[in-house]
Amino acid sequence: MKKTICILLMTLMALGLLLTSCNNAGDESVADVSAGPTAYVPHLGETDAYKGKVLTVLSTHEGNNYSKEAFSTEEITNEPINDASYNRDIMLEENYGFTVDTVWEDAGNLLARVRDDRAAGIDNYDVVVSGLQSLATLAAEGFFLDLNSLGEESNLRLDQPWWDQPFNEDMSVAGKLYFATGDIVMLDDEYTRCILYNKDLIEDNNLESPAQLVYDHKWTLDALYEMAKLASHEGDGDGAMTVTGGDVWGLVQASFESYTLILGSDCPLVSKDDEDIPRLAMMDARNVEAFEKVWEICTDRETTAYTEQWYSWNAPDAYKVCENFQKGQALFYTITVNAVSGKGLREADIRYGILPIPMYDEEQETYCTTINPYQFHAVSIKSNCEDIDFVTFALEALAWTGKEYITPEYYERTLKNKRILDDDDSAEMLDIIFSNRIADVSICYNWDDCIQYYNRIFSAGDGGLASLVESEQDQFNTAMEKTLEFFMD
Repeated sequence: MKKTICILLMTLMALGLLLTSCNNAGDESVADVSAGPTAYVPHLGETDAYKGKVLTVLSTHEGNNYSKEAFSTEEITNEPINDASYNRDIMLEENYGFTVDTVWEDAGNLLARVRDDRAAGIDNYDVVVSGLQSLATLAAEGFFLDLNSLGEESNLRLDQPWWDQPFNEDMSVAGKLYFATGDIVMLDDEYTRCILYNKDLIEDNNLESPAQLVYDHKWTLDALYEMAKLASHEGDGDGAMTVTGGDVWGLVQASFESYTLILGSDCPLVSKDDEDIPRLAMMDARNVEAFEKVWEICTDRETTAYTEQWYSWNAPDAYKVCENFQKGQALFYTITVNAVSGKGLREADIRYGILPIPMYDEEQETYCTTINPYQFHAVSIKSNCEDIDFVTFALEALAWTGKEYITPEYYERTLKNKRILDDDDSAEMLDIIFSNRIADVSICYNWDDCIQYYNRIFSAGDGGLASLVESEQDQFNTAMEKTLEFFMD
């Protein structure tokens, strides 16, 4: 995978001159682009065939979560990620003669924008960069190229480490792939699931280090649950566990994270056959067992606090369950990696660490961490793209240089050293999290609104997995088959 420690150390050494330039705060004159990357992309070699061309990207972004740094830096700001991206763009322009222009669109308006532009014959961008659910919706309507069909003329090397190959396998349907991700963006990593833990509560309760459990291949759902039960306790004398008082919880999360924990057991909603055709797998034996174990954890109201839906976390009249963790009143917190860059955790007076999602049991081969399908970003090429040679060349160059020059700045300097503090284990934990990531193709295409299946069971409070599958499988299969027929036509 793209983020191994050895690669990071090598690329950090190569970035020495660049980092020296970026650390001279307040003086843009020191940002000599000659101190940045200067080599051609090795496997693309030297060429002047793309001189004067512009790759135009239609992209969505949420706040300041490194969307702009992927494609649209305009000046040196003395922020390492921004400046590495700026120098990378200068290098590509000087060596190959092409530039990148970004057209921004609100995430909520992306589908309408792309549909309306096609209907009106507007063709002023080459690729679309956004969250997976938006891209999958547009792919199923014919707006994107099948990347697997491009052949040798595409310049893309999707089997190389700067592209996420497990993601390619997860996201292909009937051998077709309409989006790719990797070092070309940072919002894939930002919106990957993880578990945060409170180090002080680990020590106060004389619990074993969960990071050590990860190293020993013993970080399981049972381990999380036992530790959570030991840490949770009524703390304000009112005799009841609440989220608005002084009680300490073992686990806090939104109800959607029940799905995250089940995916950590390597149990997506679908499995795929030898022809790359998905089928609903929720009633497979292992999936049922994982659901039952997660059900036990998440419905234990003396141990686990959760809110019904994501939107409730920011509603003005709703208490934010996550604040329990920020105030030191929760042992574990299921969330996405971008949370460590948020104001709440950056200002929290707690010592915390980061972990992968626990395994089902110790027999599971690897840790499996899933994603937020709404904001996990990938790249798609428009189906009416007229200059495939240039577009694939530019994307490949951006992906390779992203791995060499931008990923180390994001991962090593910013995420590990500036966001997750006082934690000797964070680098290896992050490496495990990002290297064992799975994406559920059914959730991305969201057949029959299946992203809400587990939420509906937990909201009903009856544990009715079998009854839900029985009531929904025909609609699920109909929606999925409609997509398959379109792709295979």
